Amino acid sequence: MNSAFPLLVRLKMELMRTHLFVLSFVALSQVACAQSNLRAIAPGNIVNGLMPTIRGAIEGPSRQEIGQGLKEALDAGVATGVAQLSKVGGFAQSPVYRIPLPPEIQALEAKVRKNPVLSATVGPKLDGLIEAMNQGAETAVKEAAPIFKEAILHMTVQDAVGILQGGDGAATAYLKNETEPAVQQAFAPIIDRALQSVDVARYWTPLVQALNANKVLLGLSHDIETDLPTYVNQRATTAMYQEIALQEAKIRQDPIARTSDLLKKVFGSKLAQG
Repeated sequence: MNSAFPLLVRLKMELMRTHLFVLSFVALSQVACAQSNLRAIAPGNIVNGLMPTIRGAIEGPSRQEIGQGLKEALDAGVATGVAQLSKVGGFAQSPVYRIPLPPEIQALEAKVRKNPVLSATVGPKLDGLIEAMNQGAETAVKEAAPIFKEAILHMTVQDAVGILQGGDGAATAYLKNETEPAVQQAFAPIIDRALQSVDVARYWTPLVQALNANKVLLGLSHDIETDLPTYVNQRATTAMYQEIALQEAKIRQDPIARTSDLLKKVFGSKLAQG
């Protein structure tokens, strides 16, 4: 019993020394790790890490980056605009883009709706015409993307720099100036086919004939001769540019809308902010 006691004491002391050694090793490891982290966040390293951002803010985007950024922004605006307007109800259900009756007929609509006889005979033709025009525009807009993309592709760096400095709407104004005649020319047969595909002639010709036949009752002094395809073409084209302008405004004004590093650099630059 007496001989075993010193042995037990020695064992306990050995265990305590081992435990202390382990604790010391862990503590030293944590200190070394902390020192390494401190070195990593030393002032010199922080400055080095921020230098690319600081340099970018001071120097701004290159001319090539401006050109690429403007093209990317317009591509995004066109893609969103086409998707928005060409979907089912893109015109008909939009309080902004819905195509109403042509002005010559719009002025007569109230009279038609109030007259029981005309409301019963002409009213359904008015409704059918409105639906057909909006469906035709939705179909035509799908063909717009290649026309716009071609103009964007040929935009020069000099154009891009001017657009970036031009402020709100400058990119859309450039695109409209470069493409509107070609867009309307290209839209013409598309609008015609689109209107035919929704059988607009079934509504338009009888409607005009009915209104002209009742022009005395409606207070008209001459026949209605509206060119419906041209009217729908103009409304569809205008809507397209308006939607692109909205997308441009988002990118210029809202950093969250700048979905790529290039857009952030170009539209976040002092050049873009004026």
